[in-house]
Amino acid sequence: MTIGRPARASLLVDARALDLGGIGRYLREILAHILTVPTFDRITLLGSASQLRAFAASHPSPARVGVVPHHGGLYSLRSQASWARLRAFRQALGDVAFFPHWDSPLILPIERSVVTVHDLIHFRVPDAFPRVRRAAARAVFRRVVSRAARVIVDSDWTRKDLLELEPETREKLRVVPLGVSPEFHPPQAEELVRCPVREPFLFCLGNKKRHKNLITAVEVLAQLLPKYPQLQLVVAGETYEGWDEVLAGMRERSVSGAVVDLPVVTDSELRVLYGRCSAFLFPSRYEGFGLPVLEAMACGAPVVASNASSIPEVAGQAGLLFDPSDVAGMASAVSRLITDPAHRATVTRLGRERALEFNWERTARQTVEILREVAEG
Repeated sequence: MTIGRPARASLLVDARALDLGGIGRYLREILAHILTVPTFDRITLLGSASQLRAFAASHPSPARVGVVPHHGGLYSLRSQASWARLRAFRQALGDVAFFPHWDSPLILPIERSVVTVHDLIHFRVPDAFPRVRRAAARAVFRRVVSRAARVIVDSDWTRKDLLELEPETREKLRVVPLGVSPEFHPPQAEELVRCPVREPFLFCLGNKKRHKNLITAVEVLAQLLPKYPQLQLVVAGETYEGWDEVLAGMRERSVSGAVVDLPVVTDSELRVLYGRCSAFLFPSRYEGFGLPVLEAMACGAPVVASNASSIPEVAGQAGLLFDPSDVAGMASAVSRLITDPAHRATVTRLGRERALEFNWERTARQTVEILREVAEG
């Protein structure tokens, strides 16, 4: 029994991002837990009605679950207009509201809100977004985090980063690391034969944005091809502005034929790509956490990554880390993984041990505790 818990505690969850990349995975894992524990008597999910009803039906809940359609993409004017209408009809009120991102109502803020800030790319990576967009985002961000009752961040790196921008948030900040889904494990032999690309290959995963630094991955490939002429670079993720620059870099280095550009892949395909790759290459210049690093480790992939932002905090001693611009260092690390089986086995073992330290059950439980704390006032 929880002392002081409201008799009819209710929760509002902005679930519009249920199928969106990393935020979608975060939301699905947290929401699956919320729906299976008796912490809240009433749960209201906002977003696509058909999508959310199907999700709720697949996770039976002891609480009364309602779905309210909510239109408008994240961080859009249409979204803010939808929030205003919802507040007018009092459809979205609860003892606590959970936003798995920082797109919450501005004009009519919901009291007792918990907001998750996954990263500060908008403000820390100058070439990631146009200046005007960064300025607008900065004003919105400050308003959201100043009004939130609690702000959750994925890593201690992001906590420090946020405190530099908004020092007044110190008392409301909570670090809750992300987890690794049980779906990510070394693939079985029968799965490995279904690998969608030929071996050997390096694997990169993530939205194709400038801060992912994929041009460095291309340069690593170019350095290795003379020694390993069959080597490929497989890149999976949605395409964004800046990808054309990477394509130009491929042509300039004459490696276009050795690069495989995959669309967004399923978890089962992802597990095989992790399990089959010669190395998981993650040269990103900025991450709020770096979840693919842990997923790759869990599947048995040796990780060669940058030592920037939160990545060392996540990879620990299990990743081979380099400056994001150190092409020669990354190429040398990959070459040794290919030629030295004992070294590869050690790196793989350390990676799997590291991944076991993170799980979504703990992430969800800590998040629910924060939501309950706010609901209790």
